[in-house]
Amino acid sequence: MSGSFRIGSIAGIDIFIHVSWFIILVFLTFSLATGWFPSLYPGYSSSTYLLLGLISTLLLFVSVLLHELAHSFVARARGLPVKNITLFIFGGVSNIEQEPHSAETEFLMAFVGPLLSLVIGGLCYGALFLLRGTHSVAQPILGYLAVTNILLGIFNLLPGFPLDGGRVLRSIVWKITGNAYRATQVATIVGQVIAYLFIFTGIWLFFFSHDPFDGIWFGFIGWFLLNAAQSARTQATLETAFRGVTVAQVMNPNPMTVPANISLQRLVDEYFLPQGLRSALVMQGDQLAGLITLSDIRHVPREQWPQTPVGLTMIPTQRLHTVAPQQSLREALPLMTGQDVNQLPVVQDGRLVGILTRDAIMRALEVRRSLGEDRGKRAA
Repeated sequence: MSGSFRIGSIAGIDIFIHVSWFIILVFLTFSLATGWFPSLYPGYSSSTYLLLGLISTLLLFVSVLLHELAHSFVARARGLPVKNITLFIFGGVSNIEQEPHSAETEFLMAFVGPLLSLVIGGLCYGALFLLRGTHSVAQPILGYLAVTNILLGIFNLLPGFPLDGGRVLRSIVWKITGNAYRATQVATIVGQVIAYLFIFTGIWLFFFSHDPFDGIWFGFIGWFLLNAAQSARTQATLETAFRGVTVAQVMNPNPMTVPANISLQRLVDEYFLPQGLRSALVMQGDQLAGLITLSDIRHVPREQWPQTPVGLTMIPTQRLHTVAPQQSLREALPLMTGQDVNQLPVVQDGRLVGILTRDAIMRALEVRRSLGEDRGKRAA
């Protein structure tokens, strides 16, 4: 996720924080310090309420991190690679690089997160019960964590994709029908319905409740869920359309290449401008050396272009993600979307044999859609 930075790793899984996380950190801290805690636990100073709010917010995100780690550990135990976990304004997301291979794996991966949240909430309620009558400063924190973790578990069990409950629903439909694509369609449709319910609830609360911010928050959550459900449906369509298709069938076998020793000025004048290019593969002899893009060129002051060789500005092969021609296109798609790249060099036995681009994938998708529609019309 762009706009994120790494803060560490747990069991080999990198942990990232998105900049939007700081928005919710500040908002929740002040909301708890000025509303929740003073009304439920009166008698503390303003500075104490602020400290309680900050600690409670941080511990809430520790709970969210544990929720995502539960997903990740089950996925890894089932043979699915987990790249990282990112905490952001809506909670957290595990970057699992492959889709589950079976309905059982999908069910276990999805259900374990909400289950852990409910367990954490129950443990906090148990600790709160033990501290009753002690007037401990830990009571407000435990009370808040108990409520929020139970609500987090219940919310994630709503049967709308891509919430955990939606994935549970998809796994059940998948198991019954034996069709993962149909299961995704059902789960995403339910997810869109739930998203619209959140949006309409947000509109109603904005105009008719005492706190319009509740309406804004509900509407924002609905908008997020709607976009996520639509993206999941698009991804499922791509995976279905490209079932059995290899990279070699879609790639460009004659990619534009440039020598590593020419200047940026010559690259722009002789390659990028005349041919309308936005990127090109860089060769050192007959070996792939890297990739150069317009963005890389823009980072170099224009007056230095005549003296700067392409080889000093390009992205070297060590930092490039590559695919093999015989590799399934369905395997290449998550790599392209997960790394947010527009092209992947295709390499066979260390030699460049082509390039896979987003444009080529979209053209191939349109052709397959048209052929599918024509076949359907003829059958009718």
